[in-house]
Amino acid sequence: MSTVDEVLVPSSDSFWEIDCYKTTVKRTEDGLHMCGELMKLIAERSEIEMKYSSKLKLWCKKWNDIIDKGTEYGTNKAILLGSLQEADEMGDVHNAIKDQLMVVHADLKKWKNDNFKKAMVTGCKEAKQFEDDFKKAQKPWAKKLAKVQKSKKDYYNACKQEKIASQQASSQTTDDQAKKWQEKHAKCQNDVEQTRDKYEEALKDLNSYRLIYTGDMTEVFDRTQKFEEKRLEHFKDILIGMHHCLDLTKINRINDIYKQFRQTIGLSDSSKDLKWWSQNHGVDMPMNWPEFEEFSMEQSSLTRKDKNRTSILISNHNDTIRSSKSLSHGLASKDSVRENRSLATERTAAFQANVNQTAPVPRQESYDQDLNPFKDDPDSSAEGGLGKARGGGGGGGVGKKTDESSGDSAKTNQSNGKSMPAITEDAQINPFDEDDEEEDFSNQPGVPVQALFDYDGQEEDELSFKCGDTFVKLKDRDEQGWCTGRKNGQIGLYPDNYVKVINP
Repeated sequence: MSTVDEVLVPSSDSFWEIDCYKTTVKRTEDGLHMCGELMKLIAERSEIEMKYSSKLKLWCKKWNDIIDKGTEYGTNKAILLGSLQEADEMGDVHNAIKDQLMVVHADLKKWKNDNFKKAMVTGCKEAKQFEDDFKKAQKPWAKKLAKVQKSKKDYYNACKQEKIASQQASSQTTDDQAKKWQEKHAKCQNDVEQTRDKYEEALKDLNSYRLIYTGDMTEVFDRTQKFEEKRLEHFKDILIGMHHCLDLTKINRINDIYKQFRQTIGLSDSSKDLKWWSQNHGVDMPMNWPEFEEFSMEQSSLTRKDKNRTSILISNHNDTIRSSKSLSHGLASKDSVRENRSLATERTAAFQANVNQTAPVPRQESYDQDLNPFKDDPDSSAEGGLGKARGGGGGGGVGKKTDESSGDSAKTNQSNGKSMPAITEDAQINPFDEDDEEEDFSNQPGVPVQALFDYDGQEEDELSFKCGDTFVKLKDRDEQGWCTGRKNGQIGLYPDNYVKVINP
């Protein structure tokens, strides 16, 4: 026997018995209760969908940050981020399911309020009305049935007394006692006949009313059945609505999500990833290999400004490579990487050639060369040069030439209609000497920074660091892009675009 058949097995108590209609009335009250339970069921499932959607979103955000900042690279990083995209979109799907379930919940709530009216005390008015109708239909039948049961009881008692009297009359030994019990027996027989007639008459009256009773009870019962049918059918529609909301196979968007997910996984290419790594961190990286360079005054007198220009150009070259590296999460083609690398290398080589080979541009002389305090005296020796002029000793060098040419200089200025002050010994100090005065950073707390790339200091006053190292920035970048910082107690310069500020 199936489960449904077991449920439909009738109970022993007949509906037609007195007050047995109350089970049917209670079913109406239970229907109201089941509406509330089904509403709770849908609301809890909707909450589960909402929490699942929220968990997917949080999981996606967490791992997106971890993977983005992690060490994974290339196409493998792309497919990992693609898997997170699947979770994010599935979170949207389950959030939409939650909204659809709440629509079903609202529909059930409206139906409940329309079909079940609350009673003054407990239950619903519909159940109370059914109970009153059943009582009214059963009341005449109950009275007639009570009469039948009373007449039946009287008849059974009369039969019992008649049996007793018959046994006593047959067991007496004396004539007087036997006559007495015989008279009593005859009377009991008369009572049996009378009560039997009354019992049969009451039963006949009851049976004659049975059609009316069954008709009235059936009419009320049919109304309860129709009411319950309406509830069951609506519950069926509600559950179909839930199925429509929860059936993921019917959501075309999910098919698209997982098709895209599978296509993303298919983009994984280990050979491309290994080539990318070799080009950006391995043997295919560009390198300015050391070569023999002849000494030249122009190169040895390269100022900090020129060196910074070279470093900035190299930094721009690295930025170009990094921009190609970040393109499509490491999916840039080999040709594009080589093109960017070649362009940056050519620019760097061109600049170095310009620095090493181009002679200084001669200055246009707009004044008398005899007034130049730095002009060497052809009669002076190497030992009697600029140093003697600054010290005020010796007759040669710049000091002497200045004294001799002061008169000529005055004449020249007068002829031009201008007056120029005489050049003093203080004015003979080299105005192009760099100011070697350094700031005191010992008491400055600075700003914490973290290295984004490796950097090896090229001069003694530069800091060296590896990617991920943390140290302190003491002075903001200058016009050449160099900052002053302190690392492990050493104070020096470093390129600003190689680090990032660490937020507290």
